Amino acid sequence: MSERISLGAQPQFRQRLANEYAEFLQEQGQRFNPKNCLKIDFHCHDHNSDVPDELWGRILRLPETWLKTKKLHSTLQANGNSVVTITNHNNARSCWELQDKGIDVLVGAEFTCYFPEYELFIHVLTYGFSREQEVVLNKKRQNIYDFLRYCAEQDIPVILPHPLYFYTRNEKIDLSLFEKLAVMFSRFEVLNGQRDLWQSVLTLNWVQSLTPEKIKQYALRHNLNPVTFGVDPKKPKILTGGSDDHTGIFAGQCGSYLYVPNLQERLLTQSPSALALEALKKGDIAPFGHIAENQKLNISLLDYFSQVATKIKDPGLLRILLHRGSTWDKIGCFAVSNIMLEMQKHKKTMKFFSFVHDALQGKKPNKLLKWQVSKDYKFCITQLERIADAKRNKPETYIETVNVAMSELFTHLNQLIAKRIASAIDKHQGLLLDSFSTEELTRKLEIPSQLTALFLGEGKRQDNMSNVNMGKIFDNLSFPVLISIILAGSNLASTRVLYQNRELLNQFAQHLGKNQHSKRALYLTDTLLDKNGVSTSLSGKLKEIQRADLPIDFLICHSEAQAESHLHVVKPIAEFDVQRYGEQQIRIPDIMQIARIFYEGGYDRIVCSTEGPMAVVSLFLQQMFNVPSFFFMHTDWIDFIKHTTDLNQYERDRVRRLMRALYNRYDGIFVLNQEHKAWLTGHEMQLNKEQVFLTAHHTQARDMQVQRVHKDTLFPGATEDTPVLFIACRISQEKGIFDLPKIVAIAKQQLPELKIVIAGAGPATEKLKQKLPDAIYLGWQNKKQLAALYLGLDLFVFPSRFDTFGNVILEAFVHGMPTIAYNCKGPRDIIQHEVNGYLVDDIEAMARHIVQFFTDKKQQGAMGQKARQRANDYQAEPIMQQFLTDLGLDCPAVYHQQRTVA
Repeated sequence: MSERISLGAQPQFRQRLANEYAEFLQEQGQRFNPKNCLKIDFHCHDHNSDVPDELWGRILRLPETWLKTKKLHSTLQANGNSVVTITNHNNARSCWELQDKGIDVLVGAEFTCYFPEYELFIHVLTYGFSREQEVVLNKKRQNIYDFLRYCAEQDIPVILPHPLYFYTRNEKIDLSLFEKLAVMFSRFEVLNGQRDLWQSVLTLNWVQSLTPEKIKQYALRHNLNPVTFGVDPKKPKILTGGSDDHTGIFAGQCGSYLYVPNLQERLLTQSPSALALEALKKGDIAPFGHIAENQKLNISLLDYFSQVATKIKDPGLLRILLHRGSTWDKIGCFAVSNIMLEMQKHKKTMKFFSFVHDALQGKKPNKLLKWQVSKDYKFCITQLERIADAKRNKPETYIETVNVAMSELFTHLNQLIAKRIASAIDKHQGLLLDSFSTEELTRKLEIPSQLTALFLGEGKRQDNMSNVNMGKIFDNLSFPVLISIILAGSNLASTRVLYQNRELLNQFAQHLGKNQHSKRALYLTDTLLDKNGVSTSLSGKLKEIQRADLPIDFLICHSEAQAESHLHVVKPIAEFDVQRYGEQQIRIPDIMQIARIFYEGGYDRIVCSTEGPMAVVSLFLQQMFNVPSFFFMHTDWIDFIKHTTDLNQYERDRVRRLMRALYNRYDGIFVLNQEHKAWLTGHEMQLNKEQVFLTAHHTQARDMQVQRVHKDTLFPGATEDTPVLFIACRISQEKGIFDLPKIVAIAKQQLPELKIVIAGAGPATEKLKQKLPDAIYLGWQNKKQLAALYLGLDLFVFPSRFDTFGNVILEAFVHGMPTIAYNCKGPRDIIQHEVNGYLVDDIEAMARHIVQFFTDKKQQGAMGQKARQRANDYQAEPIMQQFLTDLGLDCPAVYHQQRTVA
């Protein structure tokens, strides 16, 4: 598990919400004498909610639930409900069926009504109507005003459920909508068992803030008469609760107490449903229940997806194409149907989903099953048993148990996937990818089976990718992969549903002046502790965040690192080396663990700084939480593949288009030089100018305890006048290090005593030693060792045309060492030619200016002083202040202490 240690007293956003709502529920629980209260779940569904409001459900021909009326009725009674109602969408069929069987029921339905000026459909819980009135209500629901006026005329009570949740997003929804709702409704659902704390607390505080003066003001502003909607502005709003259950798992656990004076006596002559309707009209109601963030909805969706997997039928390609909805909606539905239909081919997978559904309902798997399954899957059965056992505990315990069990199951399955992939690769001596062109890779990728069936007919598959039988690998991975997809999908969907209107929630909180979401960023990176320039700059950024307690936390995936202030560490599910590129290591994180950290940490935006696995995680979080996301571009990948691969221009263009697609998924891109900003906003990448932010790495103060290195310790017999070049970088081809032998050879023609010291490690080290044998190779150096070298040597040489910034240039400048570099992106923005260094165009010019530097002693001293002055332009405070501003974060008041570089 990850841990973040905070330097300051960071507000615990979700804990404050929980405390506030718990206090409200405690007050409600003390309002009425329980002996005179009926208990009802005002909001629940069964199989007669067969036409969902969600577009994807309609495209795929899926009902909202398969729950039988009898099962829902018995569950409500088992959970202590003394009155039963079933509020299916746009029909009361289940209520009529119960009545026909002589069962007492409060007739109800959840009607979907149209708000014309907002082009919005909203739900209205409606009770106590007749069969004839139901017909009229279904006609009237085409206009919310007509519907509510009819209900007022007929004395039919209505409740506005989940007021801050809508099944769509559009630009017409604004705060005026809520002013109208305040005029048109008396009863509001402030406790919905499927919604999260933030929505619930916002709704509660809004409803309680609706004074008679505000209602009258809103009525005048929008030319609405509250009386025509059955609303008395002088009376306080009525607060209700319901489970909004669709699966039978949570039915009756959230709801409302209805106060009826002399209840026991009146039950002798009147039915519970009649008394409930009376109390509902009077408004003698107190909500009860438990709000559990997204966990309840996650469990409900997991149960729903488990049933979808076993019950879905092919919706038909033509139906999908012709159905209402965007192209992306149709592509998404096509993908989902393919995945689900693929699952149905695997009996093992189908059985598991049946077991998941049973376990969530409290039924344990057969005891013999654990002995029948392979050892890889015994863990799955153990977790299902754990879930089924928890169903008999308190709802809070059950919810926690299910979510922990599913998280552990997800981790276990992904570790199993990684283990099997690694085993297959080892068995076949690895994937032979080095010789593949992009065309070959494209041809080798297997087409999903449903698409294969569409175009090629059943049973036609491509079986190999390089020397690995991909068909066998996919067969071996099908079960854990498919289960993992469902587990991740239910988590993503449950949270996405709650936060699809996050911007509106932010506006609403700002309007209320309370319950504003904390503004914090989670910074994801793959390379904080690696040995390269990117990790050095990121480490500096983290130190500054820790020093000033800025509203940003880092998260890394690492097997050995420890959490510290503003730093989360998650353990990798799998990790492997990329041998071709030296010490680089790919670590695969547990995406669900990171999602949980994001949620519990109260973050509301993401920064990602590497295009590896963390980029995938960042996009998952972006979709899951509907939050702004930003990418920090450290590497010029087009330049990288140009120097390290044999891809031609056409193939590099493919990579560029993939990068363009990736970067366009982010709300903002941070770049480190003007050239990259121009490239990203130019015709090749086509990003909006407002989407690209120019930033920089900042300097770190010189350690005054470090003493300079003496040249004679590196070169016996050398004096302080011996000319020595220095370079510190990752020793790899793209860094331009193979220009060094030519540069040194040319310069030595006039400076025969010239020496060079090379710090760093990388895949090209041995090759460079062969070409430049007289150099001193120090390997990887720590910060103090580097500082001593910067202080004691003369000129930093930087032959890379690949770097986007050149953090080592600033490191050299801090210690008074001038730099010579090619006149290209990165160095061009830092070095001032012939002031604190040189910008040159080619090898000959670099050698010529090296000679010029060492033959002019006066210029050496001046350049060193100017280098230190230039370093002062890259102090942390202004750079980080602008970074926070571009992220939309607030800068702490204490963060104004300017430091200078020593």
